[in-house]
Amino acid sequence: MCGQVVERDVKTGRVDLSKYLVISVWFGCNNDCTICMLSDLKRSLPPIGFEKFSQVVSDVVEHRRFDNLILSGAEVTTFDDLERYVRFAASFGWFQRIQIQTNGRRLSDRRYLDRLVACGVNEFFVSLHGFDEVHDALTRRPGSFRETLAGLRNLEGLTDVNVISNTVLNRTNVHQIAELLHFLSGLRIGELHLWNLFPMEETDRRDLVVSIREFARLLPDLLARLKPAGKPIVLKSFPECLAAGSPAVFDDWFPVTVLPNRFWEEFQRSGFGTCIYRDRCAAAETCWGLSRAYLRKYGDERDILAPVGRKERPADGRPREAIP
Repeated sequence: MCGQVVERDVKTGRVDLSKYLVISVWFGCNNDCTICMLSDLKRSLPPIGFEKFSQVVSDVVEHRRFDNLILSGAEVTTFDDLERYVRFAASFGWFQRIQIQTNGRRLSDRRYLDRLVACGVNEFFVSLHGFDEVHDALTRRPGSFRETLAGLRNLEGLTDVNVISNTVLNRTNVHQIAELLHFLSGLRIGELHLWNLFPMEETDRRDLVVSIREFARLLPDLLARLKPAGKPIVLKSFPECLAAGSPAVFDDWFPVTVLPNRFWEEFQRSGFGTCIYRDRCAAAETCWGLSRAYLRKYGDERDILAPVGRKERPADGRPREAIP
């Protein structure tokens, strides 16, 4: 049903996404982010429903397929039955980590956060994309930065949970990205994820995609600011041939994900994974390359990208699981 677990060589202490199953349970949201991969799709995608959810979780436990579980979607904390779903997954005593992917706004309510932890959530993947007005402009919700930051502060008071930050690089926040990640590195966060924006469309109609050249110019300053914290900055969906040293880690692993078929149809149309060097690159199985929107805006970047030398790569399991 869910594909196989693939052993990977992951730096000690880092999250190994090959050991996670993602179940998208709900597509309501209290933000309306300009950078959301779900975009307008979230208004038409159906929730998984408890019966299907319980079947998937029971199958995972029975066959010992995944050690960890992620509950995702658009914004799962707007789902009234989230606690019921978490309690069911935790009742087996199988999952080492139960994570929710969230914009963190509802975590500003400490009583709500405490209930989630009591139900079994012990890992939080929290999105923050800028300071103050920049974050609010991206979420299109005034006050969202204040609430997300309050949620992160509440998480700092919980010593038995793991926190991962999530930031998407784009034209609106590029001028703040080094300062923002430096700030996040000072919080009780285990690792920081920085995503390259991949629009779920064939053109960058909102003018949000940052060029690889511009990112490469800001990367040395970014890494210099982050190095003292001793925390990995995980680069997601950036070409893996970019020159990046410690504390940067390229990790484009896409965990097995349960999502409706329509999402994957749109995903395929967006042309992710395009690269002129793909047929000769050792990173071809994992690197996301460039998107169709990027190619139309900036070209194929053949003079700054290069094939990665031959090295061992894991056999890739099925990256997703569709539901009707």
